[in-house]
Amino acid sequence: MNQIVNVVFFLFIGINVWAQSAPKKFTRDFYFASGSAELDSIETKKALVLVKILSKFELTKIEIIGYTDSDGSAQSNLILSKKRIKTVQKYYWEFVPDSLLILLPKGEEDPVFENLESTKHKNRRVRVKAYYSKKKSKPIRKKKESPEVNIEELVEGNVIDLPAVQFYGGTAEFLPGATTILNKVIPVLKANPELKIEIAGHICCGNQMELSIDRAFVVYTYFIDRGVPSKMLTYKGYNNTQPKYGNLMDARNRRVELIVLK
Repeated sequence: MNQIVNVVFFLFIGINVWAQSAPKKFTRDFYFASGSAELDSIETKKALVLVKILSKFELTKIEIIGYTDSDGSAQSNLILSKKRIKTVQKYYWEFVPDSLLILLPKGEEDPVFENLESTKHKNRRVRVKAYYSKKKSKPIRKKKESPEVNIEELVEGNVIDLPAVQFYGGTAEFLPGATTILNKVIPVLKANPELKIEIAGHICCGNQMELSIDRAFVVYTYFIDRGVPSKMLTYKGYNNTQPKYGNLMDARNRRVELIVLK
């Protein structure tokens, strides 16, 4: 009898320890129409609700897993799953450091449901697994509006901060508000065509030189497309070598700056 009691006791202790050590996470699925990489209005609302939830927690890792049904070729479905991941990602990852994002395009691999006419629509989805350690003690503060760029700042050697020009995590896509400040910079640059300006791209974490270059390049093309002379501009990526805000993981380090060369 004592042996049975001991076995039950240790089983209980083992299950309790496992439950305490198991990672805490939110899991959400977002569904797509056949062949589409865009969310409809209902799925978009689901994504925005998840934004509010995740912003309240200390996140440790986020997996974004893309799937498709088996219609079409395996290669085209893999590409489609990557597009679906990008669609979901861009809705709300401004507060997630790049290093926490794990993007897993599966295409038609690992279907949860059989790809029958009656069930394959359930495989057209992106699954988000957001792991967290605890709830945040303070809410995220809203970013302050970026000041206008003064002509007096455009002297050789100066670095012009553009704190409102930031990006969705892991991408070179602008967050809302970025183009507002860029549109204020454009007339200043046009009025000073003799200047040489380097557009410097940065990331907040990880080791992604190409991403820092892409972020500088997207600003470069934005300026040129709106009439800034290309001979004024160069662009360069600095990877994560020049953190400016807090520690390396601070999302505000996903930024672009203007360096006046001469």
